[in-house]
Amino acid sequence: MILKFNNVYLENLAKDLKIPGKPKYDIEVVNKYKRTLKIIQAMPHTNGLRNLKSLHFEALKGELKGLYSVKVDYRYRLIFTIEKDLITVTEIIVVEDLNNHYQ
Repeated sequence: MILKFNNVYLENLAKDLKIPGKPKYDIEVVNKYKRTLKIIQAMPHTNGLRNLKSLHFEALKGELKGLYSVKVDYRYRLIFTIEKDLITVTEIIVVEDLNNHYQ
């Protein structure tokens, strides 16, 4: 799948770019985030994400309706939208946020 980002901070993390200031996430969370992105990129479509039970792929409800998430670890989840590229029949994951699920 193709990844796009609506969150500049998360895009810079994914691309290993230097980020000024105090980090938002500890290094362990960042490494798990990058690993999750690699898994997403390796999938041909979201059905592959649904089949990986460890990611806990889910459509969100309430205020977050229209968004989806996968678990990065027991506390954090990666929130994204899914776009369709009808020309190449490719799904595009648009990264929206990495948040603490229990905060």
